[in-house]
Amino acid sequence: MNDNTELLEQARNQIRAEGEVIVEVADQLDENFVNLIYWVSQCEGQVLITGSGTSGGIGRRLAHLLATCSIRSFFIHPADALHGPSAVVSNKDILIVISKAGKSSDINQFVKIAKERGAKIASLTWETDSPLAAMSDLIIIVRTGEKGEGEGVLPFGSSLANGAVGDALCLLVRRMCGFELSELKQTHPSGATADLV
Repeated sequence: MNDNTELLEQARNQIRAEGEVIVEVADQLDENFVNLIYWVSQCEGQVLITGSGTSGGIGRRLAHLLATCSIRSFFIHPADALHGPSAVVSNKDILIVISKAGKSSDINQFVKIAKERGAKIASLTWETDSPLAAMSDLIIIVRTGEKGEGEGVLPFGSSLANGAVGDALCLLVRRMCGFELSELKQTHPSGATADLV
């Protein structure tokens, strides 16, 4: 086996491992996820999403996709939230928190403030025994294990799994709220999406 063949095989194995953990996460969804669908689709305020690092990147993506389906959703970085913007949180809002371990101090401080201000808290996390989980009204388990992570550590499969869970949430909320894909011709004039509907 030459070097190029070996590199291709390693790349393929990583992609296969990430695909496998996403399928496994699908079986972890339970009634808490169904409750989150109802929460988001019936939210009278804003759906706020937070997370740091790769979780923050996935959170920004989820906020964008929900907004595309007419849900008032915004990403707030937890560190920024602690410098004033947490004032936007109200008792009509939902805060969706993406945090693998649920132990990040800036995230949990923001969650504490949001909870004090009356927001509902939903967390996407590996750990049910964490400070974040203890403050959450809904816990969505997204536990992928080491198999899909780069070298067992880099947050590859776990990031994609959170993205897939967010995609499922977005799709079902769109259906429940009745947002018509035909509206994308008006609201998504840039890019190819509007050409597909």
